[in-house]
Amino acid sequence: MSTVFIILLWGVVLAVSAPAVLFAIETLAAFLPLPRQTASATPSSVAVVVPAHNEGSHIVTTLHDLRAQLRQQDRLIVIADNCTDDTAAIARECGAEVFVRVAPDHRGKGYALQYAIDCLRDAPPQCVAFFDADCRVGEGALHYLAGVATATGRPAQALNIMNAPDGAGPETRVSAFAWIMINRVRMIGLSNLINVTRFTGVGLAAPWALISRLDFAVGDITEDLMMTLKMAAAGTPPVLAPDAQVTSFFPTAKDAGVTQRARWEHGSLEVMARRAAPAMLRGILRSDIGLMLLAADAMIPPLVVLGAALSVSAMLSAFALGFAGVGPFATILTAITLFALALVAGWLRFGRVVLPPSQLGALAPFLLQKLKVYGRRGRASSKTWTRTKRGGDDGAAN
Repeated sequence: MSTVFIILLWGVVLAVSAPAVLFAIETLAAFLPLPRQTASATPSSVAVVVPAHNEGSHIVTTLHDLRAQLRQQDRLIVIADNCTDDTAAIARECGAEVFVRVAPDHRGKGYALQYAIDCLRDAPPQCVAFFDADCRVGEGALHYLAGVATATGRPAQALNIMNAPDGAGPETRVSAFAWIMINRVRMIGLSNLINVTRFTGVGLAAPWALISRLDFAVGDITEDLMMTLKMAAAGTPPVLAPDAQVTSFFPTAKDAGVTQRARWEHGSLEVMARRAAPAMLRGILRSDIGLMLLAADAMIPPLVVLGAALSVSAMLSAFALGFAGVGPFATILTAITLFALALVAGWLRFGRVVLPPSQLGALAPFLLQKLKVYGRRGRASSKTWTRTKRGGDDGAAN
């Protein structure tokens, strides 16, 4: 019995330690200078796709940013997906082509993106770019992304910045720090390690020849991770183009923040369970380092979950010291140390602006909110594509 327990204990310790060590490596790599991607090619035409579900109150600013960067031969397309508001009418007034999609039984951004790709097949552009309906697109970002994608033959991902709105509480600032760690620090680290990165769900340009071959018509909430693994499996993982910046804002309502985090975190756990391991195996069989690293990155759980798993593993290892030896405990303690040092280093270098020392006390209530994220309501909200309420919303149906 003790031998079986020791084997199981080592399995748990190694399974929990590996993502913590990779997290630390990615964070350390983010401290290195990031090579600049050059947009040395200009696509003949770009189709900009904006999937939108009940975004009538927010889409105008995004479309204005994008229209200012369009050339005469480019197209701006809004997919009004299962909308019950005036998104389609407002998008037309802003000069966008609007494709209305009504399929209540197949909701999700992945379905909307696939619908857009299918609509473009009769007159395909050279490059397709995806932006969310509630983001701000930095000046020149569109054609810089398209140029990088055309020059490399790979998808190009913008630096996706998620800001805490003015007057946001400390808990929102903790969320902003967590976002910086996953979508800035770890992405820069991945790019520095092996010149690959993840699709973050907004701000991506890809050659038509690549994007038109992939199937995105799935109901996964974390379609960004799904797209990343599919692109990598096709031999063309995304490349980071940090000179292109796309900015969004966290919701101000606490319940909306819980819903948003639930979608992200439950979705990432689902990808870990169902998609990342097969992608890892495929990468091993192909000797594809990029696919293996992206699959391993997808296996890093949300930081709170990882911290909890490390703590439980440490307690189990301490309990088993008498008959399992010091090995498991020393291994998990090393992983915890590296994880903690990476968090502190990431905060010191990248996170103090959004989470100043005076607001570190918000960590405790933030952790308590996680109970809602992983409770029944959080699990239910992670199943469908529901527009997140933001400041100024009137509570209209999503």
